[in-house]
Amino acid sequence: MPDYRCGREKRHDLGEMLVCVTLGFLCGRTTIRRSLKWCKTHLEELRKHMNLKYGIASPSTITRMLNGIDEELALYAFMEWIGEIVESRNTHLAIDGKALCGATEKTKGETTPMLLNVVETVRGLILAQLPVDSKTNEITAIPELLKLLDISGSIVTIDAVGTQTAIMEQIHEQGGHFVLTVKKNQPEAYEEIHTFMDKLGAEDLKRKKGEAMDPGMKEFLEKYEEISQMEKNRDRNEYRTCQICKDASNLTKSQKEWPHVQSIGRIKQVRIPKEKDSQGNDVTPSKEEFLEKGSRRIPAPSAGEGAGKDVQCTALISDLILTAEELGSIKRMHWSIENRLHHVLDDTFREDRSPAKKSRNNLSLIRKYAYNILRLAMYETGLANIMTEMMDCFCDNAALRERYVFQGIASLY
Repeated sequence: MPDYRCGREKRHDLGEMLVCVTLGFLCGRTTIRRSLKWCKTHLEELRKHMNLKYGIASPSTITRMLNGIDEELALYAFMEWIGEIVESRNTHLAIDGKALCGATEKTKGETTPMLLNVVETVRGLILAQLPVDSKTNEITAIPELLKLLDISGSIVTIDAVGTQTAIMEQIHEQGGHFVLTVKKNQPEAYEEIHTFMDKLGAEDLKRKKGEAMDPGMKEFLEKYEEISQMEKNRDRNEYRTCQICKDASNLTKSQKEWPHVQSIGRIKQVRIPKEKDSQGNDVTPSKEEFLEKGSRRIPAPSAGEGAGKDVQCTALISDLILTAEELGSIKRMHWSIENRLHHVLDDTFREDRSPAKKSRNNLSLIRKYAYNILRLAMYETGLANIMTEMMDCFCDNAALRERYVFQGIASLY
């Protein structure tokens, strides 16, 4: 990364400063001041790998450095580094936006800064980020982000904001595939898909019972598939039904604006919080009971598209011919961004609390260097499966720091 400083300003080496602050974040010190304090207590160890002629830089020096580094060049350096480790081709790439709430300007009318992130879902690694200009929105930023990536052979998943004709066309032109969500911002397609899936589900039930079916639905039923799954978590039971039709010719937009769409689907999800009686017995209602009567904790289940809703129904489109199981798996991996990335950045790295404004995007890249190294170490060593525990491992284990920070990380191709 080019050093932007003039000769007389150079007391501390740019690369050494970046390594020091990243090391601090790796070891669980999630502010610049605490990162540098950790480095000072490990100065003897760090001097085995770096010169550090003038010791550890001050927090104000690090802040000025992060303010001064060109954000675009910093992004290219990050992408080159992670690009040597993992491919963006022939994989699953999830694109989602994240707000930097702590960096919001305290003046009337200022919007919360947003970053678009690209995640390789197999290992959970971040491949790129791009700030969303306050005068535009994610719809204009997504095409710019896609231009930075080689997506040939990859499946790209984006929430409903990315369900745009131009974005589908660009993914197709770059040799990728898409699985996109359709919400009420596309009202015509939204209603068509849900109505069509309701009818297919009803006709499929008639077929299973041996009852007379609608002749006009026979062709579509031959390309229809449905699976149901039940998963028990610590605090709730989740029921998911995934429907897919490998024929999108019935969708008006597929004939006009969305010519690449080959499959349309829907995922219904019901989340039921677990309940116990006074003797500790499990009294969690079944799915049918919950939908009809609710439960003691949730007397009236709420339905909709929000993350906190008890009953969610999501419409999907894709340019691939997928099975119901494949569609459900792809969507689940996209949903995992919330827990595997956004929650970790906010809860573990304290990103949502960071007041940094001018340096917010470069500081976010520092967190993503640390995040990726921690994910890789979790993936390769098996020492921990929780991010905070992996931070403790890096804090306590000098060999781990040497292997992943100073020796370089081997390619996963």
